[in-house]
Amino acid sequence: MPWRRFEGSRLNKLHRTLRSYGLIPLAYPRRIDELLGSFQPGVVLTVLQHGTWYDSAMRYAETRNLPLVTIIHDDNEGFDRVYSFAGGAQRRRDGEFYRFASRRLCVSPEMEEEFARRYGVRGEVLYPNRSESLGPRDARLNLSLRTPGRLTLGFVGNPNYGYGEQLVKMLPALRAANAKLVAYGHDPRGVAAALADARDVVELRGFVPTPEEAWEGVKRDCDVLVFPYLDPPGAMERMYSIHFPSKLPEYLTVGMPMVMVGPDSATGIRWARRNPNAVYLLPAGAPEKWTAALQDLKSGAQLRSSLGAAALEAGARDFDPVLIRKNFLGALSAEASTSLLKEG
Repeated sequence: MPWRRFEGSRLNKLHRTLRSYGLIPLAYPRRIDELLGSFQPGVVLTVLQHGTWYDSAMRYAETRNLPLVTIIHDDNEGFDRVYSFAGGAQRRRDGEFYRFASRRLCVSPEMEEEFARRYGVRGEVLYPNRSESLGPRDARLNLSLRTPGRLTLGFVGNPNYGYGEQLVKMLPALRAANAKLVAYGHDPRGVAAALADARDVVELRGFVPTPEEAWEGVKRDCDVLVFPYLDPPGAMERMYSIHFPSKLPEYLTVGMPMVMVGPDSATGIRWARRNPNAVYLLPAGAPEKWTAALQDLKSGAQLRSSLGAAALEAGARDFDPVLIRKNFLGALSAEASTSLLKEG
């Protein structure tokens, strides 16, 4: 990609601003053909992330008369930051791309609605997929605590995007309820570094060789999963309101009760409110009530059991990995078939 090194340099905002005005060179279609060799594509697939990449994908599709399918997992305006004066140009250029695409696979209903309003054309919802190898633990384990007399919460994922900060906010409730947090993922930094100092209620296990190993550790050692949106969300508000957490389908698959906290605007919270039996929602604006909620989960074997069963059922219904993959491949196949019919 021409000028690729600027994407990760101190000049990245300038690079993205110039791209918004069409002043950054794109990958030449003939160079892409050279890389493809004898392969003859029937469709172009790209992700709405890093403007010069998906602009290049659009130009290649246009010059080669191919359909373009795009996956939209995040709001590019929130990640590809430009100088304030270039915001309108960025939106116009992204709108040109979005309208050009023949299929637009948005990660949540909220994202599809926002982008339809913003760019003037409808997309379709394709929830994030998960590994088919991940399965539930023995449901009988939800009836007893892994450590007698102590509730153990499990967290798997990245503490960025406010999740680590919200876990820090939960530390007083963990102590008061005689609960413990076991976390897999990045070593916490910044505000979330307070987790590393809370050794009395937090065990940080960091990265493990495979995701399967992390999930097996959670299923073996934890009683409840925790999904902690930052509340109030601050700068995360925009992202929370249209993205969809890719970890949620995994959380629901292991058949364990789940605690969630966060603002009503977050897509995961909205999903939880539509499925109240599958998630134990903590009152986001009332942290003084969190201790009692954790104690309810600690003493309530039947509550944990029913939450785990409902989570498993809801996850299988909304996030069936076979169906999601089938729909994704179906979208690609349909567009490739359309391309062949045009050629014929």
